[in-house]
Amino acid sequence: MKIYTSYFGNVKKLRTAGLVTIGIARWKPRFYEGLCMFSVAPTPYMLSDNCEHEEYIALYNDILQKRGAKSIVEEIEKLSYGKDVALLCYESPEKFCHRHLLADFLNKELNLEVEEFGLSEKKEDIQASLF
Repeated sequence: MKIYTSYFGNVKKLRTAGLVTIGIARWKPRFYEGLCMFSVAPTPYMLSDNCEHEEYIALYNDILQKRGAKSIVEEIEKLSYGKDVALLCYESPEKFCHRHLLADFLNKELNLEVEEFGLSEKKEDIQASLF
C-alpha cells in the first residue's frame, strides 16, 4: 500500500489514478462522498483564530504521537483494504497543512515514503522540458 497526500480539489484525478481517497479534515466538503478518517483531523480549537501557528504544530504532533504511527497506518490500511491511498484535506500543495505534518510523521516513524501526489511527476516534467 502506497500512501500519498493531496487535497479535495484533486479527487477526480486521484480516483482516475486508482487511488482510494480518505479525507483527514475536520469537516468534508459537500461534494466529497468518500471515506474519512477524523482521528487524525485537527481539533476545532486548532482551526480557530485563537490557535497560533506554532501551537497548532505542537498540538497536531501531540495528536499523532498519541495515536501512534503504526496505529494510523493500520487504520488507513483497514479503510482502503490495502489499496494505494491519498489522504485529503483542503489546502493546495504549496500551502501549510496538517497533511504535510502527518506525512513527515509517518516517514520519520516508519520510514515510509509518503509524498504529495503529482509533485514528483511535475518535477520530472520540468526537468525534461529544460533540455
